[in-house]
Amino acid sequence: MVVGLLFNDFIEASLRTPAVAAVALAVGAVVMFVAERAGPARRTEESVTWLEAVLIGCAQACALVPGVSRSGATISLGLFLGFRRDAAARFTFLLAIPATLAAAAKESLELRHMGLTVANAELMLVGVIVSAIVGYLTIKYFLRFLAGHRLDVFAYYRWALAAATVVWILKF
Repeated sequence: MVVGLLFNDFIEASLRTPAVAAVALAVGAVVMFVAERAGPARRTEESVTWLEAVLIGCAQACALVPGVSRSGATISLGLFLGFRRDAAARFTFLLAIPATLAAAAKESLELRHMGLTVANAELMLVGVIVSAIVGYLTIKYFLRFLAGHRLDVFAYYRWALAAATVVWILKF
């Protein structure tokens, strides 16, 4: 949250480009691929130290850069720290709660200047409820998937998306 507040203007002005996103996608794929092969991952989220929590929080802050996956960065760091994939993912999603709530609060404050009608408020409420349900189900099944599968499929997806972005950049 602190990084977002301090560097939001710089990020918006300098890093929101397709080229930055393509590089971040490719680098993130390499990080995921290497993290899967980093060594034994036996630790659970109960063994996270304060320093490790801060480091994982810093990895989460990297997701402010377009193309950096918040969960990919934090899960990969968790693997480098010796956590099991599912444990790193659970801690990652727990760590996201304060940042998500802070972002929602910030956006809510900005909405008050827009003159929200009752109809728009109802639509927003439906959107919040649907996104909460979809988010819960996604996390539930994602955690189940990660318990038995490597991050490689996400690394390949990121490389493909980076390549497609580069092709798009070169065309235009």
